[in-house]
Amino acid sequence: MFTRGILTTIVISLFITFALASPKRMHYDDSALNEEFAFEPENSLRPQPPAVEAQPMMTARELACEPVVIRAFVMAWKSTLNGTRNHGLGESGFAIESYMSTLSVQGWQEAVMNELFIPADHETIAVAHVHGRGADEHPAKMDIQSRVPNFVISRYSLYVTVPGSSGFIRLRGGVTDRDGWNKPCPSPSLVAQQ
Repeated sequence: MFTRGILTTIVISLFITFALASPKRMHYDDSALNEEFAFEPENSLRPQPPAVEAQPMMTARELACEPVVIRAFVMAWKSTLNGTRNHGLGESGFAIESYMSTLSVQGWQEAVMNELFIPADHETIAVAHVHGRGADEHPAKMDIQSRVPNFVISRYSLYVTVPGSSGFIRLRGGVTDRDGWNKPCPSPSLVAQQ
């Protein structure tokens, strides 16, 4: 009798343990959602808004005013010891990525001058790096070849390259300027006017 009671207790406790340990089936585990089907807006019965192509320079201006990007600019500048590491020739940089309407800073890299490589993927919308005090503050020829806007952080200015061209523009002032790249943007209307 005692053995049967022990066996019953063991079987019940095993049953309860397995019931609690098995993962719950969620609605998104449905096999219908695992089929090879992608939603195409053109096939929708609802009218779709017209596609709008983003203007890269407007995007770059907006990015330069994003708090997370400004903090990353400051961190990159500090990682080069305020542009003095390696006799002012040290570089530090990162990629700015957008995933599901969220900005993030990825791929921190540090190197000596002209040896910095910042990994970029299909979610990368811009890259940024520091030109120290011992280097030319303007974007170099290889900076201009970037397929995405390439921010160049220097002591006196923040520049950005224009993808698909051989040009660049000065977006903001330097470290000690009132409109410096290390400070929040004054107002959204000012960004739109630039």
